[in-house]
Amino acid sequence: MPEFQTSIAPVFFAHGAPTLALEDTAASRFLKSYASDNPEPKAILILSAHWETRGLMLSAPGPLRTYHDFGGFPSQFYEVSYPASADEEWVDETARLLETDGHDLKLESRRGLDHGAWVPLSLAFPKADIPVMALSLPHGSTPASVYALGQTLAPLKEKGLLIIGSGSTTHNLREFQPQGSQAPDWARSFDAWLDQGLKSGAIDYFEDLYAGPEFRRNHPTDEHLLPLFFAFGAGGPDTKADLMHRSYEYGSISMSYFRFAA
Repeated sequence: MPEFQTSIAPVFFAHGAPTLALEDTAASRFLKSYASDNPEPKAILILSAHWETRGLMLSAPGPLRTYHDFGGFPSQFYEVSYPASADEEWVDETARLLETDGHDLKLESRRGLDHGAWVPLSLAFPKADIPVMALSLPHGSTPASVYALGQTLAPLKEKGLLIIGSGSTTHNLREFQPQGSQAPDWARSFDAWLDQGLKSGAIDYFEDLYAGPEFRRNHPTDEHLLPLFFAFGAGGPDTKADLMHRSYEYGSISMSYFRFAA
């Protein structure tokens, strides 16, 4: 694996609905500008809210299929392809770190990239010429456990790998409103609570998610929030969150993008 001198700060990307891949929104424009404003990574490791598993899984080396894990959308969304591949050396290095830390890891060759991965990647890195690995979100994860997982993989950023958590800081599909609707106070208040904790740099702030304003209204289930803490942990000691962009889609869906660096 080649030496790389520039550390790549881990990020959290909101992936929104599959429509983000083809629509012109503030969030899609931000993602399209991301690569031009940041160092080009040697590889990418992404943990998506949409790949939950029993135990921990990592992409096996080889081509990754574009997994259209949704229904009821117009045909053009099922035609989007993101033909990335997982590089054997990067998979071996990632697996070594995880197994050394005591994780029972399985390599997965069938699933590929779900829309939580390929939607933001297709906008930020449209050429699909950078090696990509997907890491699963184990069932029963907590903010502390995925933070620790990020800490385990933090050394990869020093070798030029971009670590991404992909989810949403608010995610209640039952509260969808027409695109362009004003974001409700309950969503903005929860984002403000998250911002305060991320700026503190302390994962202990998130020990009780119910301390956040209307937590269950913002997150009926936890999986879309947890990738945020994976990226947070990967930032390393004394990391603080830099909010790169925030907008809202369909009323209450927060399109928040963070960079984590000391």
